[in-house]
Amino acid sequence: MSRQKKAEVILEAAEKWKEQCLLNSGSLLTQQRLWTRENFEYLRQHYVENLDESGDSFMDKLRRQLDPTPSEAKFLWAEITWLYYLIVNSVKPVTKRDKIMTVWEWTGESGFPENHWALGEVLEGGILNPGRGYSGHQWREYRFIVMMMLDWYRHSEEKRNSLINAPWEFADWVYNLDDGRQRQFSHAILFLLFPDEFEPIMSISHKRKIVKAFNSTLVEPSKIGEIDHVSVDRLLLEVRNSLVSEHRGKEINFYDPELEIVWRGEEPGQGDDSNSTGQNDETWYKERFGEADVWAISTAGYANLWEEFQTNEIIAIGWDNLGDLSSYQSKEEIRNELIEHGASQNPVHQSLANWQFVHEMNIGDYVLAKRGTRTILGLGVVKGDYTYDKERTENRSIREVEWHLCQPSITLEQPITPKRLTRFTQFKAFLRSVFESIDKQGQHSEGKIEVYGLKTAMRDLFIEESQFCRILESLERNKNMILQGPPGVGKTFIARRIAWCVTGRKDSQSIGMVQFHQSYSYEDFVQGWRPTKKGGFTLRQGVFFKFCKLAENNPDIPHVFIIDEINRGNLSRILGELLMLIEADKRGKEHAISLTYSSSGELFSVPDNVHILGLMNTADRSLAIVDYALRRRFGFETLDPAFRTDGYRDYLLNANVDRDLVNRIVENLSAVNKIISEDKDLGPGYQIGHSYFMPEADQVDDQWYLAIVDSQIAPLLREYWFDRTSVAENSIGILRQ
Repeated sequence: MSRQKKAEVILEAAEKWKEQCLLNSGSLLTQQRLWTRENFEYLRQHYVENLDESGDSFMDKLRRQLDPTPSEAKFLWAEITWLYYLIVNSVKPVTKRDKIMTVWEWTGESGFPENHWALGEVLEGGILNPGRGYSGHQWREYRFIVMMMLDWYRHSEEKRNSLINAPWEFADWVYNLDDGRQRQFSHAILFLLFPDEFEPIMSISHKRKIVKAFNSTLVEPSKIGEIDHVSVDRLLLEVRNSLVSEHRGKEINFYDPELEIVWRGEEPGQGDDSNSTGQNDETWYKERFGEADVWAISTAGYANLWEEFQTNEIIAIGWDNLGDLSSYQSKEEIRNELIEHGASQNPVHQSLANWQFVHEMNIGDYVLAKRGTRTILGLGVVKGDYTYDKERTENRSIREVEWHLCQPSITLEQPITPKRLTRFTQFKAFLRSVFESIDKQGQHSEGKIEVYGLKTAMRDLFIEESQFCRILESLERNKNMILQGPPGVGKTFIARRIAWCVTGRKDSQSIGMVQFHQSYSYEDFVQGWRPTKKGGFTLRQGVFFKFCKLAENNPDIPHVFIIDEINRGNLSRILGELLMLIEADKRGKEHAISLTYSSSGELFSVPDNVHILGLMNTADRSLAIVDYALRRRFGFETLDPAFRTDGYRDYLLNANVDRDLVNRIVENLSAVNKIISEDKDLGPGYQIGHSYFMPEADQVDDQWYLAIVDSQIAPLLREYWFDRTSVAENSIGILRQ
């Protein structure tokens, strides 16, 4: 039985939802009939079949999609939102209520039942954290709920009553719906309706791991990956019953640390002596891996894919422009298609990698997830055949992988291949050295600098993860990147997160920073003669020169140099001959040149592991336009105000900002930014950023908001429209509403 004490309130709520909504087509929050086939048809027509591919937030897109629907359909969506969040403990109650209330308010009707039982203690707890995939793919989860309910109403009332009283038959129905095996909500609804049979676990891979770890006689471990979802749930129930009996009725929670460490497991073979001295490489490999192959796969620039690999327990190969890789009959066909899409004239490695990913990688093979050429992030075992998932927005060619080693990351003594996918089986001596490093460092990880990855970086950031990854990839490719945007969009804040992601650790030693200004010079940045106390002159190295030498002495560690207000300085004068040396293809000692003040024969170069990240304010009239010579050497990414993002709204709510004030900030600033963006003399680069309204004090109220408007925003707007005071005052009036 999975009725944990902490789940009692939630399960009682789920029972009421079942009776009032699922079985009687009624409503949870109103006296209306909302959970009807007719209302779900509205949602199918305007949401499921009306995909919005714009870059707006989920809630902004949803509002447009639901706008043509009647109030009943919007009320229904508010209750679906309640159900979607019911089991979740990783979202704060204030955010859950806000999502529900926001959709309700789209009807334009009053009467939101703020004191309703379903909006109180029920939303305070939650049972589990379903992971970032549940929120990252929420549009798919909601689509599944809508289509599940439409299928539910296709059955007769007699059949529905039969299903609700037959847990395993109900599970078979849910899992066999379109997308039923892929959606996390499938697992959630089974637990909410049948807690005596199903676990509060929203991942089939976790369920399989638990069965594999705790079953001794139920099924052969190697066959667990082949068992269907319902059978896995049945086996999991047997495992639970066995553990309850063994622990004399003690409550069992598979996410308790003592149990979780058992089923998550350790790296296969770690701690044995199969690779001890005196054994040849062939024998070592045979004992460790048997007949399996060992592969190394890239997690993309700065491990951008690693979090998704872990969360969804997959690997992905990329090259989406090839489509379904299983449709190609030979490596030659893949090669020709790659050339057609702009690859080199002989993309041997790329065509081989794609072919191997489909035809030569097998279930049971081992996979090393690598970052760069010296870092191993994880070791996994392939559990699924090749799949082309056309519903994924990118990296559609995937395989299911069970990851065994995630933390800490392993720094190798020897570099590993930079290729996207490599079969390491034929390099047994080198592979052995890799695993010796894994074994050695995996057992002595104390005292290491905390690894900093994408998951940590995205906390309290209000940009899409895809944009953040695009910035990282551009920085890796071009070596030089400029973040541009209006004042207050958090350029400096994000820059530090980017730098920590690039270096892989929250470590200031490999990060440098300087701020340009009108008087900043080549002598400050690179090198120059400076007077001494004794009256002479001495050659002093500038801040960037020193940073490059530091990076040169640590070639295996990425370094990031941040230049704040990069367009405030005279860039040609500051950079001098470095304008050439910073180019991505001019890095390294082979491109070294003599500097302006260098001694005879002394050469200088910018190391390949140095990344330059510039920050540029787009709303400063005093700054000159960055010339084309510099633009050619940098990638550019624009940061926009985040007022209308879910992340910013949630941040304010979780900081205990009153919901009415949150709405005031979002709506007023969005309205003024729209005026600024549409002004032909200003444009989007002059908008007001969200950083002005980031509460730091306990006292956050209307007076706090108005103080910021009057002291910081109003003077800026008056400067923008110094020759059109009526426009400025009108905009300030909007902010004061």
